[in-house]
Amino acid sequence: MLFAPGFGLVLAFAFIPVSLWAAEEFTLESARTAAAHGDPGAEYFLGQHYARGQGVPRDYVKAAEYYRQAAAQGFAFAQNDLGAFYAKGLGVKQDFEASAGWYRQAAVQGDSLAQYSLGRIYFLGRGVPKDLPEALKWYRQSAEQNQPDALVALGDLFMFGDVGVKVNYPEAFKCYTNAVAQGRSDCLNSLGLIYELGYVGEAQPELAVRCYRQAAEAGNGKAQVNLGRMYQSGMGVEKDPAEAYKWFTLALRNGTAVAGHYLEVLNGSNSLVTASLTPDQRTEGVRRANDYTKSHLKPPAGANPPLSSSAPAEPTNSPAALSP
Repeated sequence: MLFAPGFGLVLAFAFIPVSLWAAEEFTLESARTAAAHGDPGAEYFLGQHYARGQGVPRDYVKAAEYYRQAAAQGFAFAQNDLGAFYAKGLGVKQDFEASAGWYRQAAVQGDSLAQYSLGRIYFLGRGVPKDLPEALKWYRQSAEQNQPDALVALGDLFMFGDVGVKVNYPEAFKCYTNAVAQGRSDCLNSLGLIYELGYVGEAQPELAVRCYRQAAEAGNGKAQVNLGRMYQSGMGVEKDPAEAYKWFTLALRNGTAVAGHYLEVLNGSNSLVTASLTPDQRTEGVRRANDYTKSHLKPPAGANPPLSSSAPAEPTNSPAALSP
């Protein structure tokens, strides 16, 4: 059983987007003064502060109103964030059609996050008819600006295919590589799968292990399972049942349920298999998992774990390479 990426991992409506916009020239006081004179940047500044509860009590209704004022003047960041508010029903009544409309206004101005979000709602058919070609169009425009979520979405489509989208492993590899460069360490698991199975050039299990390890150490449960598999089989790394047990245990603690299946196989608790590790190896695996847990405290919620500085090299005949 291989753990590959899936379409349900990134939801366009599961967050309040924080648009990247420099507003150093404003304070809350100066922003209120400027907003009273119709400055869209000031209105957006205030909207973000009310949305986040920074310097003021969190108030989604006030945030939505400030976003609306700025959006009405064509301020793309506000249009994008107002689209997200309508998608989630934050400060406004949930309305996917209105969400799509605001995302579109920001997308046509080149806002990469709005382009991704618009592509996602066309992919899901929320507020608009489901339209995969239209979704691809907006995903591509967003990915051209190296928007990480769009790169992942495109990578998943090329990895697995869909109606009207042919599997294209070199393109999937390129998208995932670029996403890793933008900080999406979870895509290292996808790259590991490509290396392991030889989807681009020859199979390179050693590089697969390196990818799985970096993603696993960043807390990715699927990569932890895949790294455990490699230690279990001795593929790309010296066979080590205790190390396999460690990573399966960590994955299970991380909420990746399928890791329990692999632990059953190692333990021989499944009547169809014989235990493939000794009691001493099991004890050692648990000890390693406990030691790892103690030494790798989880980062604050929302923090992106740093990537390893040593990334795998380009596979044979591949179109792109991970940064050295």
